[in-house]
Amino acid sequence: MEQIVQVFKALSDETRLQILLILSRRSICAKGIARHLQISEAAVSQHIKILKEAGLLIGEKTGYFVQYNLQQSVFEDLIGFIEQISGTHPSDHYKDVFSVPFNCQYACNAQREKCCERSSNE
Repeated sequence: MEQIVQVFKALSDETRLQILLILSRRSICAKGIARHLQISEAAVSQHIKILKEAGLLIGEKTGYFVQYNLQQSVFEDLIGFIEQISGTHPSDHYKDVFSVPFNCQYACNAQREKCCERSSNE
């Protein structure tokens, strides 16, 4: 779950999203990203650092430059997470994070708690 949180934090910046869009089309170095986005190489470097820490990018040194690519497996995990919370593709991958009963009223009655009644009266 911690990696998913880190990925969402990394995705919360428009420039980083633009970098990911560029990398979805081709492998490119930081200098090329800076030129394309018309921002400084230092700014690109900081964004790349955050994206790499989140596991979204991998870099491969080619000569003097590092070519960046998307880390597909992280995006596949993210898609799986989104499908799970949207209900389109339920999975047991995150079932241990929260144990939420399907029928809250039944669970509350079984435990003699009034959580469902309280939330339904609000």
